[in-house]
Amino acid sequence: MAVPTAGLSYDKPTGYVLPMIRAGMIETPREGRPRNEAPEIAVLSDCFKQFEHEGLQRLVMDLACTAAEATIMFSEHSPLSPLELLQQFSAQHAVDMATDRTLKDGDVVWGYIPSMVRPIFEPEARPGMAEVLFEIDRKYGFHTSMDFLVALAYYSGAVARRLSEATSRSTDEVLQELEKRAEPIWAGLDAFDTRDYMTM
Repeated sequence: MAVPTAGLSYDKPTGYVLPMIRAGMIETPREGRPRNEAPEIAVLSDCFKQFEHEGLQRLVMDLACTAAEATIMFSEHSPLSPLELLQQFSAQHAVDMATDRTLKDGDVVWGYIPSMVRPIFEPEARPGMAEVLFEIDRKYGFHTSMDFLVALAYYSGAVARRLSEATSRSTDEVLQELEKRAEPIWAGLDAFDTRDYMTM
């Protein structure tokens, strides 16, 4: 799998979605190392340097929609619905974390992923996406809000890895399909995005 590196530059925050997911899938020790040495944090930092807070506000929506599409992809090879898979993956991660006592950036807010992604499947669901983001920021602060972006990337990477195993395809193939399927969704977000980088 291609390894994303620091120093990436895109014309919109959306460009950082797949590099974030890929970076989160890199098998490298994270415990006991400076936070900024984690590959996914390096990619996230590049996005923040280029687009600041507005870029992160867009990136979290891109990552959430991509996570939803990854879940739909997996559901096409599973008897479970996307919502059931969403809950299952979230619960499994919590069990794994408790069992092997590993903790990565984003784990503290992992439990918010079902609440964030569910409104994509059920638009009337409450809390809404904006309410989830507000609650994370209010309860944990800005740095943990950034960790939530990392958690969404971890989630999509975990789904892609499981789908790769289930379909005997390479992870790269799965991620390429995910990107292709997510592109129309990102374009839909573009239509409502009036931030400055959209006209640069």
